[in-house]
Amino acid sequence: MGSQFEHLKLPRIINIELPRRSSGGFSGTKRTDVSEHGKQLLGQISSLIEPVKQKTSPFRLDPKLIFKIKIAEKYSFSDNLVTQTALNVLAREPNKAIVVFSSDNELTEFKKRLENYSQIKDGPKYEYLGAIDELVPLEPEDRIGHLLDIKHVQPGELAALDLELWHTGDRKEMQNYLDKIAQVLEELSSGTAPMRMSDKYIGEYLCLARIKVTHEVLELLLLEEMVKEIDRPPQPAFETTADYNLPISNFPEVVSPPEDNCGILVIDSGVPRGHPLIAPILGEAEVFPDAKREVIQGGPDDVHGHGTSVAGIAIYGNVENCIQQRSFNPTAWLFSARITDENGKYDEDILVETQLDEAIHAFIEQYPNCKVINISLGNADQIYRDGMKQFRLAAKIDEIAYQYQHKNIVFVISAGNSFYEEAESDEQLITDYPKYLLNESARIIDPATSAIALTIGSLSFGRGSITEPSDVRRQAIANLSGYPSPFTRKGFGVDGMIKPDLVDFGGDFVLDLKYREGLDLPKARLRLPDTVAGVSVVTLSKEYYSSLFHICSGTSYAAPRVANLVAQLFTKYPDATSNLIRALIVNSAVLPKEIPPEFQYNSNQSQSQKTKQIENQLAIYGYGQSDLERAMYSANNYVVLSEDNILIPLGKFHIYEIPQLPPEFFEVKGTRILSITLAFDPPTRPTRGDSYLGVTMEFNLFKGIHRDSIVNAYVDASKTDVPDNFAEISLDILKKKYKGSSIVSKLSPTSILRKKGTVQRGQVEITPKAIKYNNLPMILVVNCNRKWANPDEIEMQRYALVASISHSDPQVNLYNCMRLQINQRSDREQERLRGRV
Repeated sequence: MGSQFEHLKLPRIINIELPRRSSGGFSGTKRTDVSEHGKQLLGQISSLIEPVKQKTSPFRLDPKLIFKIKIAEKYSFSDNLVTQTALNVLAREPNKAIVVFSSDNELTEFKKRLENYSQIKDGPKYEYLGAIDELVPLEPEDRIGHLLDIKHVQPGELAALDLELWHTGDRKEMQNYLDKIAQVLEELSSGTAPMRMSDKYIGEYLCLARIKVTHEVLELLLLEEMVKEIDRPPQPAFETTADYNLPISNFPEVVSPPEDNCGILVIDSGVPRGHPLIAPILGEAEVFPDAKREVIQGGPDDVHGHGTSVAGIAIYGNVENCIQQRSFNPTAWLFSARITDENGKYDEDILVETQLDEAIHAFIEQYPNCKVINISLGNADQIYRDGMKQFRLAAKIDEIAYQYQHKNIVFVISAGNSFYEEAESDEQLITDYPKYLLNESARIIDPATSAIALTIGSLSFGRGSITEPSDVRRQAIANLSGYPSPFTRKGFGVDGMIKPDLVDFGGDFVLDLKYREGLDLPKARLRLPDTVAGVSVVTLSKEYYSSLFHICSGTSYAAPRVANLVAQLFTKYPDATSNLIRALIVNSAVLPKEIPPEFQYNSNQSQSQKTKQIENQLAIYGYGQSDLERAMYSANNYVVLSEDNILIPLGKFHIYEIPQLPPEFFEVKGTRILSITLAFDPPTRPTRGDSYLGVTMEFNLFKGIHRDSIVNAYVDASKTDVPDNFAEISLDILKKKYKGSSIVSKLSPTSILRKKGTVQRGQVEITPKAIKYNNLPMILVVNCNRKWANPDEIEMQRYALVASISHSDPQVNLYNCMRLQINQRSDREQERLRGRV
């Protein structure tokens, strides 16, 4: 873009906030076998109660009756109805089962209502109990985590494990449970098996402990009702690096960035504080939570090297450009939290959640400009699958983002690296690329599934080997700029959220096919040679005394490129909320010019084929690669309209007006793109299989229709009793009224796909024939839905909104036309308000 203008304000129709009605919480047809069904459930209650009465816990935990309520097909059962039955919801499973607990081990109120329901006693009929299919206990197998299931604790092993308890909502009670377990572990310890609880964490909905136990004690813990899950601790996965010796004579002086520039906290393996390219930019480096240096040796300095590589990109962005220009001008301050030991492992005695919590709290409380948090760590054993609930570490990140809303921090997380383990030869890696990236084994990993973070996948530079460019036996796999890196991971995330959100350059792999010649290894495990100059990312080396730089490839290095852009946006807009920054960065994203055919779609395909290709494209690229200039500035032919820190009551709507497009926008040849991006930061719960987000939002864009018709349709829809389908009902009303007329802008991806996430973008290419875009202002309706968020605690949801309109011809004077209309509208609004006085 040649011209640079400040973004414009998106006009909102202030006086429209439409009411919503909530449903009763129960739906489904009445059962005909009420008496028999009720008696069955009463019998199941007896089977649940008796074992708990007789059970004595070796850990001296107060008994809690915890069991599953299985809901029948085509029925629903709200949290409110569970509470009326004197039970408390602990979790909802994706298959509609509800995990509940009761302090009343007799289930007195539940039995009373079931007796009425089954007509054993007279009174209220409680027909909603017909939604219950079965009451079942939780078994020890339900409490075994994925990693522990893969690798069982062996007899004689003293294993470090993560223990999670069901959180009842009472922190003091949870503290008491952990204290009792810790005490019993100490009592059961011996010289050969020193069992103990080395760390614990009690949050809003997570109750965790790191324990060391034997196989025998693990078996006892798996019998405890209060135990939700026991699993092996996660471990980070790091990419390999190679030295990249560059002769730099007269090395330029590095000047610290301005004091007010945004800072990036890199949570990783630390940084070398003496590195000449890091020292002037380093705000603070610390090791967490080991302030006394008793556990992690070496202090905040990076022993492994991964943290240094990530940090270099976070503060300089494109390090390779800096080298070529012999100019290093850091755009962000660096803060470093080291959470891995000298072997690049998490500590055996400390919960990662504890480290994360303490590190983030320490930095953002002490340094107000520390607003971006880069996490390029992932657990390759925790691969997301459809139907799974949120991972624990990702859930912790979302909890922190929500807890520190007022600090406006943005998390940037790498998608993780996948390896085509099914390949029987290196050649198969080339022949099957990029199709193997769509395999289930290539799905994103913990914590990349975080809902409020920006998750980043990786792109290839499209370059070959610098060292041996003419050697056909050294093959770069992706080999084209903008093609996905051969190790990137794909979405979607929890509840079908579009993940990764964005992509950026993370490098490629080169196969050394010479290595195979003469070797009889047809079934050999995939082997990739050392990182190769040209295809890899250039960044800083921890061994700065021998080499300032080195090269590496991985999604770990794509994430800090985006973190750097986010920090520059925060520096430009220091008062912006994290939602506006996320909306601007996603709205600016574009797909690379060249993408593999497997992720393209065209008008010749059937609708089902096109839908599948769109989903594949989103799963690999998300919304594309961000463009800082487009995020930061408008231009003559590119206009960004935005609103920030808007509070919307849950269950209500806001209506915005996008100014009418000028005639030359349609008359001048070129590509015309309209884009809408919404970002919000709702409460989250990893125990909710029905909806990880406590609040959801979505938007629809209308064209060629007066706003009064839209308002009336939404008012009519507000009188229905189906809150979850409210937007769809409003659209149906309008489509029937304007039958055969195209009034809803068909944004891509569709609302069904995009509305599942906390940052959503819809785009449409406007053709010259689309006259309905220029005969009236466009109307944008944003609605907010309550899922499980407690009405007594959460009444409002904050959000940011960005709309952009662009024309490929730089001579189209779009900006001034839009600005004039917005100013005129503002003047009319002021005049109207003065007339009321």
